[in-house]
Amino acid sequence: MDDPGKAGDQASFEARLAAARARQGLDTPPAGTDRQAASPWGLGMRAGLELASALAVGVGLGLALDWWVGTRPLFLVAGLFLGGAAGVMNVYRLMLGRR
Repeated sequence: MDDPGKAGDQASFEARLAAARARQGLDTPPAGTDRQAASPWGLGMRAGLELASALAVGVGLGLALDWWVGTRPLFLVAGLFLGGAAGVMNVYRLMLGRR
């Protein structure tokens, strides 16, 4: 059964929640999150770091797997290709603005 007093409680809760979010500043986006505010140098540096870090992680994991299993270039080459693909994918998402 529906309680007629609950409708007023729900509206009151929503109003209190909206007021609390406004007090905490949760309704406004933080400064610097606008994609248009990023400088070209900053965007280029981030793209380069995304690619380099993904490659480094892929090669590092490949070397670790090669050492653990005892095969020398197999996982290194696989890690190089997977890290490169992950880096290119990260840069692609960065340029589309999904991150």
